[in-house]
Amino acid sequence: MQYTLSHSDKAIEISITGRLTFSDAPQFPKILGELTAGAVRDWTINLDGLEFIDSTGMSLFIHVYDAANNDGRQVVLRNTHGAVHEALDRAGFHTLFAFK
Repeated sequence: MQYTLSHSDKAIEISITGRLTFSDAPQFPKILGELTAGAVRDWTINLDGLEFIDSTGMSLFIHVYDAANNDGRQVVLRNTHGAVHEALDRAGFHTLFAFK
C-alpha cells in the first residue's frame, strides 16, 4: 500500500493505492494520526488506485470510522470499483460510509 495525504482548511483526502492487506496494518496508526491531527471535519478516502483489499485492510477502515465518529466527522469513500467495491459492499460498509 502507498498513500498520499492532501488537505485544506475544510477537508482532508487520503489516496490509497496498491494492495491493502494485513502487512499494512502497522502503517495505519500513522495514517490515523495524520487524519486526526487537525480540526478538519470532512475526510475523503480516495480508493481509485486500490487494487485489492483483504479483511484486515477492511478492518482498518473501521478504525477510521470510529475515530471520525467519535469526533462528529464525516468520512466519504470515493472511487471504489471492481473487487474492492464488491468487498466493501458485501461487508456492509455503505451503512458506515458515504460512497461517491
